[in-house]
This record gives sequence, C-alpha cells and structure tokens, in this order.
Amino acid sequence: MIVDLNLIGKRVLVVGGGNESSRKVEALLSQQCEIFVVAEKAEQSIKHCADDGKITLELRKIENVDFLKKYKQLDLILATTDDQVLNREIILVGKKTYGCYVYAADDPQLSDFSHPSIINIKDTIQVGISTGGRSPLMGKSLRKHLEPIVKKSISDLILHQIDLQELVRGEAKKKIPSVEHRKKFLTELMIDASVNQCLEEKKISTARELACERLDAFIKRNSNTW
Repeated sequence: MIVDLNLIGKRVLVVGGGNESSRKVEALLSQQCEIFVVAEKAEQSIKHCADDGKITLELRKIENVDFLKKYKQLDLILATTDDQVLNREIILVGKKTYGCYVYAADDPQLSDFSHPSIINIKDTIQVGISTGGRSPLMGKSLRKHLEPIVKKSISDLILHQIDLQELVRGEAKKKIPSVEHRKKFLTELMIDASVNQCLEEKKISTARELACERLDAFIKRNSNTW
C-alpha cells in the first residue's frame, strides 16, 4: 500500500550523503517540511540545497548514534548510509526516542514503509512505483522505463486544472455543505469546455473567474437540496 504522508511543517532527518540520500532529499523538497541532513560526505546536489537554504547540512564523522541527541524532535528519519548496522541502530533510536516513522536503506523488515520510486511531474503530480521493498532495483528500472511515457501523457491543461481544482475546492467547502454536491460541482468544472479552453490558452485569471461564476450558479441551482 502506497501512502502519501503529510509532512507539512514536520522535521525530517536524512542520514547519509550519497546518491540515495540525494534522491530522498529531492523528493522531500516539495513537501514543505524542515529537512536536516547529516553525512560524512555529501553529493553536490545536497550541498547546493544547503547553500540555497533549502536544507540544513551537517558534515561530520558518524561512528555511532550519539549525534541524534542534539535533535529534540523528529517526525521522520531516513537512514541511507552504506553501513547497514549503523542504519539499524539509527532507526531503532528513532522508534524508541522519537516515536517517529523510520526508513532504512535495504532493510524493509525494520522500516515502517518502503520508499517507492517516484515520477515527479512539476511538483504537481507524483506517481509512485513500489515493489513493497522486495526489489528496489526493479522499481527504479520500471520508473526509468515509464517516466517518459507518463510525462508525455500529462498535458499542461491537466496541471492547470489541478491548480484550479485546489483553489475552487477550498471555496466550495465553505459554501457547499454536502460532500456529494461538492464532488458533483468539481466534476462539472473539470469537464467545463469554456473553463478548459481558458486553461489551454493559459488565461488562468479568466478561468478562475469563470470557475467562481460556475460555483455561484451551482449553489443557486442546488441549494434547496441540501
């Protein structure tokens, strides 16, 4: 089962600075969480993130788990060093001391979750490919094969529609008390020819105005049914 964690405002620690750590950091950057990385050496991509103020990077020798004591609170720990024993020690401390979710590279039995290979489309759509920890290598291979196919099938119209749906959904929650009626309205909006034409022509403001008009009209037509 693939679960999309809500990490907004959470504190996440990545231990290790290699390729896998770099991929984990890249995946976390769009999650609006506070990212800490501790490593003896770090890939340039990680260093660039630190230089840009996107993460907090500490370069130090890691011989044991004592370095964890400096963190008063952690919500997620990803142990991605080349030392499997050290990774296990780190996540055991994570569970016992912080009560947080933990992940250790190549150790699905002790991890709280497997980390799927992600196809990220402009930080708007994420497609996860998981083998449930049975073969991360095959997951990565499938991602490389499927990524160009998936990205080719996602148009700018779809991305703009997602942004519009997010905006209007918030307004709909305030004005339409019924979940069923909100779903009906958002479905109508999704296939509205005039709105989609504006989105295709990148007339985003006009599309938003039309969406608000559609919301008001929907409420007027259906308010007597809720």
